[in-house]
Amino acid sequence: MHDVRLIEPSERSAAAATLARAFDDDPIWRWLVSDDRQWRRRSPAWFRADLGNRMKLGHVYTVEGARGVCQWQPPGQYKPTVADFFGVLAPSVGLFGTRIVKAVRYLARMEKLHPSEPDHWYLAMLGTDPDHQGKGIGSALMQPILDRCDQEETPAYLESSKESNIAFYARHGFVLRDPILTEGGPTLYPMWREPRR
Repeated sequence: MHDVRLIEPSERSAAAATLARAFDDDPIWRWLVSDDRQWRRRSPAWFRADLGNRMKLGHVYTVEGARGVCQWQPPGQYKPTVADFFGVLAPSVGLFGTRIVKAVRYLARMEKLHPSEPDHWYLAMLGTDPDHQGKGIGSALMQPILDRCDQEETPAYLESSKESNIAFYARHGFVLRDPILTEGGPTLYPMWREPRR
């Protein structure tokens, strides 16, 4: 059993390091940042800045040692704000370098294709340290909001960047929608979950 709770500000750097390790082999991230050295040096700062944005919404969950991180955005709050943009600007330049235009275009396309109705919870990011994967941490981290979705009869949405994760999310009630093809890059897999009654 994992003790799932809201993340503390003091855990932000450790959580960012966990996400950097968790997404080290992610097809989309590594398409945008193909240089291993660049990724390992710069990605923790990007995830730390992104965590700062999402923590303001009050739904970032972790477990002991920040071995896993789950970022949810409440209904109607999936679009980044201007402050969010500036919050990740410097680390984005550091991480993406000359590919920043490609990264911005990709994120803009994701946002454009994000369903606007009905209102839903958005699972923005879920990552577990590779040394602790397969121990139920990811499932446990999602559960507080999935339970809330069921209680409040609210759908949930996510985009999986790994085809191998589709079965994992399907076990939690998510259903695959039409894949999103990227220009010269990996496929993104949107998934939708109706509340369980």
